[in-house]
Amino acid sequence: MSDLIDGNNLLGQRGVTRETLVRELSDLARTRRKKLVVVFDGPPDHGRPKVQQLGDVTVVHAAPRSADEEIVRRVREARDPRGVTVVTDDRVLAESVDAAGGRTQAVAAFRQTGSQRLKTKAAREEDKRDPGGSTADWARWFSDPRNRIG
Repeated sequence: MSDLIDGNNLLGQRGVTRETLVRELSDLARTRRKKLVVVFDGPPDHGRPKVQQLGDVTVVHAAPRSADEEIVRRVREARDPRGVTVVTDDRVLAESVDAAGGRTQAVAAFRQTGSQRLKTKAAREEDKRDPGGSTADWARWFSDPRNRIG
């Protein structure tokens, strides 16, 4: 089962737009190789569906329920509620998830794990892009006749 993210709780702590949060979660989901479901309060923007699949992230707008009610409903309906982790700092939601058989993870712990993974990924990408050496080193190498093919 995917991790369930209390979207409004995360938004309140991050101070970013929904779009930015979903983009960050998408990067994290790819890095973790795990599907994430982020649940927001209220209806979707005009013309958008209530549930959107955006790669490894599913965005759910809970209206007419609250996001907390939707998250608890999904935990209860899961085949294995213990396999569901809800990311939130909302104490009341955490207690409801626990009563429904799910697990919770604090936002700070989730972000820390995610940040470490994203930094590691960024470092790997940087290693791939930077072959090392200065421009002068490369110019010397290519001007040396011993390094020419044919």
